[in-house]
Amino acid sequence: MTFPFVLLDDSTDLVIGHCTDIIGLDGTVINLAEGYHQLILKHFVFSYEFQQYILQKKESLSRYAYVGMLNKDNHTIGNYGLFIHDTIKYHKLGFPTLASDLKLNVSIHRLISAQELQIWDQWRTSLPSELNQWATYDENGRRAWLSVVKSHNNMNIATEVVDNTLDIKEDQATTFQIDGTYITSYASFFCALGEAINGPGGYYGSDFNSFIDCTYGGFGANAPFTLMWANHQVARSYLDTKAWQREIDWMRAENERLGEEDFLVEVGNRPLYHAIIENLEHQGITVILQ
Repeated sequence: MTFPFVLLDDSTDLVIGHCTDIIGLDGTVINLAEGYHQLILKHFVFSYEFQQYILQKKESLSRYAYVGMLNKDNHTIGNYGLFIHDTIKYHKLGFPTLASDLKLNVSIHRLISAQELQIWDQWRTSLPSELNQWATYDENGRRAWLSVVKSHNNMNIATEVVDNTLDIKEDQATTFQIDGTYITSYASFFCALGEAINGPGGYYGSDFNSFIDCTYGGFGANAPFTLMWANHQVARSYLDTKAWQREIDWMRAENERLGEEDFLVEVGNRPLYHAIIENLEHQGITVILQ
């Protein structure tokens, strides 16, 4: 049986188990009594190693874990953190002997849209090999693409930090070319910027704060450098104050769905296009508009 999802234990790095599908990653299933999101892991199979660990340590299932996305070669290409609140004690109850649906009450850091899951399905077969594959999606689809890019990148960075045989190498290039043909929204800019720096499916921030972090190193290029922005007129036309406010409203809605406090990190008080230029230049990036 092919399993597209894996559940990983954070503290031990053990595979907890595999499943064929997960219902509730988009936040649609909620345990109203407890106030948690509920995940249903379809045809879940516990790993032998995790079973032996629980039998030895006599721990409950409650722990920090990751839902991992597996590709066709059974390698994890992205993951999402969550905390499992269930205190089931399998060392007393015994583990299921057959694949069965596992219901978990969890706190999840971010919700995963249906479009995002569809993009993962594509990446399972092959990672992006051409620029602007994200451009075929609508605004929400581009947000979903950017989320996949971020998850895939963050997992790879974490792997490199842990694995002493790998070094994070910074690109020594001093000039990068960004294709502005499809930059019509907030997420579009970061999709295009990531690919300008790191190639198809590349990541270089998903918002202003994470972009600033990237410029200090560890993500393919250190500032200062030069960014040649082709077809910048598209962004100038689309990225107005309304475009920025639309993104802020979307972020607020996502926070509300997660049950988090409403906090405003960015203030859409001017055209988004101008804010992007200001942020780039503030980080020492020379922008040449073409």
